[in-house]
Amino acid sequence: MNRKDGGGNPRARLYYHVSSPPNFRSLLFPQNPKFRPSFPVQLPLSTSSSPAAMRFTDSPVIDLPVGSAVLSFEQDNGSFHVGTSVWPCSLVLVKFIERWLAQPSPNPYSHFLTFSNKKAIELGAGCGPAGMGLSLLGLDTILTDIAPVMPALKRNIKKNKKVLGKAPKYSQLYWNNQDQIRAIGGNSFDFVIAADVVYMEDSAVQLVDAMEGLLKPDGVALLGYQLRSPEAHAVFWEKLRRVFPFVEKVPHEHLHPEYMYEETDVYVIKKQA
Repeated sequence: MNRKDGGGNPRARLYYHVSSPPNFRSLLFPQNPKFRPSFPVQLPLSTSSSPAAMRFTDSPVIDLPVGSAVLSFEQDNGSFHVGTSVWPCSLVLVKFIERWLAQPSPNPYSHFLTFSNKKAIELGAGCGPAGMGLSLLGLDTILTDIAPVMPALKRNIKKNKKVLGKAPKYSQLYWNNQDQIRAIGGNSFDFVIAADVVYMEDSAVQLVDAMEGLLKPDGVALLGYQLRSPEAHAVFWEKLRRVFPFVEKVPHEHLHPEYMYEETDVYVIKKQA
């Protein structure tokens, strides 16, 4: 990708800033390996889905309002670990669920958006906005990530403990580690949550395997998705559709009107069609 693509075209700027995970910057920008994408960002209050309407910031703190509470997440935009930044899909996913969780009929998601006596696991939790947001909405959620990201996750759980009331559980989890998957509760979760975690071919395959290994037969996976790598995208969707017979994209008009834009999608995924 050429640096000058971030010039006058708003769409080019959006893709340039948003679509490059921080630990790939030395590969994508060999002439300027220290260049920092201006994303992660706070999503705009504008309801427009136009990239030109997005307001970018490199703020070290991102706020997420959930109900009457506000969660606050410290991020490290200078880190080479993607999990130490707040990415948009996690916010979009939480606000989609919040919108429909208590929505009266007609509600196309009422058949699975019930959290009483249900438990969930988030894969690739990063700073924790998706998992903590869902915990605040009443879903018993375990937040997981790899070892290098755990300090950022723990720090943000501690930061939000007063808002959450009860801190959610967390655990180290590598998607290709079957012993860890069995220990944390293989095929025992009503929900598997993942947001903005598909950007490498190898890990894309491992992600699908982990989803299959953790989800109950009648469970639901909720995926916040944005295309980061064409190669990982192709591998992920080919594998996912082979393993999961039900994959449905949420219409954009069903997303929260203040947390939506055309590059980000939410998917509902099930083992049973």
